[in-house]
Amino acid sequence: MIRNTARGVLLALASVYAAQPAIAQEGKAQGPSSSGYVLTSGQAAAPAAVAPAPAPAGGLKPGSEFKDCATCPPMIVVPPGKFVMGSPPNESGRVDNEEPTHAVTIPNAFALGKYEITFDEWDACAADRACARADDSGFGRGRRPVINMSYDSAMKYVAWLSDKTKKQYRLPSEAEWEYAARAGSAEARFWGKSADQACQYANVFNPTTRAKYKDADRGAFACEDGYMETAPVGSFKPNAFGLHDMLGNAWEWVADCWNGTYAGAPTDGSAWATGDCTKRVLRGGGWYFGPRNIRVAKRLKNWATRSGHDLGFRVARTLP
Repeated sequence: MIRNTARGVLLALASVYAAQPAIAQEGKAQGPSSSGYVLTSGQAAAPAAVAPAPAPAGGLKPGSEFKDCATCPPMIVVPPGKFVMGSPPNESGRVDNEEPTHAVTIPNAFALGKYEITFDEWDACAADRACARADDSGFGRGRRPVINMSYDSAMKYVAWLSDKTKKQYRLPSEAEWEYAARAGSAEARFWGKSADQACQYANVFNPTTRAKYKDADRGAFACEDGYMETAPVGSFKPNAFGLHDMLGNAWEWVADCWNGTYAGAPTDGSAWATGDCTKRVLRGGGWYFGPRNIRVAKRLKNWATRSGHDLGFRVARTLP
């Protein structure tokens, strides 16, 4: 089942190349980079001509939506491209593990879940006895994101899904995740500069949630998103790639081992397979988190065996 549903994907693809921030390197002007734009210190990168990205094999073009089976998660084809990963020094809320900023190339299109994996989708794996039943913490099941997920649990699901479909499902790399979350944006949040717009795009820690969780030592967004805890996936506007809930709702496990900075990080979009692999990376923030954590560059570490009421995941699929 294939259909093209991601409005604005082509515009987003163009902005992936043309709207990237500069990487500061000792104040020296840089020459033309392989990403098709000029990197300079302290100013925006000047765009250069870029050839259109080739369509992936199998007729799946950027923005195409498909499902490999009735109970499989819907997937969106994410185009190849280049972006600057990490956060600039002046970004509010940034921490040292988001540096150094560095250019990353995503060489091939890949598919990413349109939504976080839901309880319905997880329960299909549980019905096949390949996954354990997941606790919903009283928040609700169905189309809500599956929570109380460890990295190890997520890996069991992708193994089951790969076996079921005979396709290469996996967790996205950290670079793939950030590239897809940004969808061409260089801002702290993919929707733009204003944190006040959060409740149009994300399920976040808001005044109503704070009133219930009074002991939470964190700032709240000023807006109300209509949900106390998790929200059904797709309840908020997508980003320019047609992906929902890339910020908020549930933290999402990615494939990478934990490293405390980006020094030595892969620049080809692959997962970082060295470092502290007893801990893995979580991205995207969750319903229990405020503005400092609801940013596309925010990184969190946790034990691969650890689960929690705001920990979930979404899947990627390698395309032929």
